[in-house]
Amino acid sequence: MNFNRIRISEKATYRLSQLKGKTGLTPNILSRIAICYSLNDQTVPNPNDYDERGQELNRYTLTGEWDTFFIALVKERCIHDGLDPEKDLYHQLRAHLNRGVFGMYPQIKGLGDFQILLKHQAEGIKSGMLSEERSHE
Repeated sequence: MNFNRIRISEKATYRLSQLKGKTGLTPNILSRIAICYSLNDQTVPNPNDYDERGQELNRYTLTGEWDTFFIALVKERCIHDGLDPEKDLYHQLRAHLNRGVFGMYPQIKGLGDFQILLKHQAEGIKSGMLSEERSHE
């Protein structure tokens, strides 16, 4: 499936706007992080869980010079999940983007929180453990 635009949910659009205010990062950068965040979750996101009433993003603004990399990551994940990497690519990219926004949103209060988030993602620690760490800080 070839596409040039991707539409996210209304709630994800709102959350991206809030995250931009908290971090100063643009929605396309936040969306790239969200996609990676979701890809680290081993469950398969359901595209039907997310409406398409939110912001429409230009694919090349979203992925930038890393378009081939992001598309390859999502295609590989589709294969891993038993999905058709051509037929399901758009829907899975949209689902991972939306799920990633909702997954990282409660953990990000400022730009410095990405360091903790990325550290835990790299270590494969479940995101729920972050709140435990914060309660001990």
